[in-house]
Amino acid sequence: MEHKLFLDGTKTKISWIIQTGNQITKEFRVHPPAYTSGYKLDVKNEEQSKFIALHAGIYWSVGVYTIKDGDTVNVMCDSKKMYDILSSKHKISDQIINDKIHFINLFIKQRKLVVNYHLIDSDENPASVLIR
Repeated sequence: MEHKLFLDGTKTKISWIIQTGNQITKEFRVHPPAYTSGYKLDVKNEEQSKFIALHAGIYWSVGVYTIKDGDTVNVMCDSKKMYDILSSKHKISDQIINDKIHFINLFIKQRKLVVNYHLIDSDENPASVLIR
């Protein structure tokens, strides 16, 4: 099965939309206070939040059986920086982003997902409407 995952994030919220054929599922969450994670998830910017949204979106979608083992997930990035980071697979200086990438990659490997990253314009991102 093939899916499109749209995502977005602000300093206070994340959102994701999973599109599978004609079925569309929309979700959003508020970031918990930083102290609940021992300040490991003290979100400083939208880029960090987008990586958190990607992690949450994939994890949630597998948990509710929208995405299944071996499926293809097309991640629709509206941030060139995020797209470049995900495409290059290099570590960067941001620990939150590196941690999210690490957990996303573990999950991709465990579930044998095929993940493709696509760069889209911000105005083509339906997940933005949920939190902006």
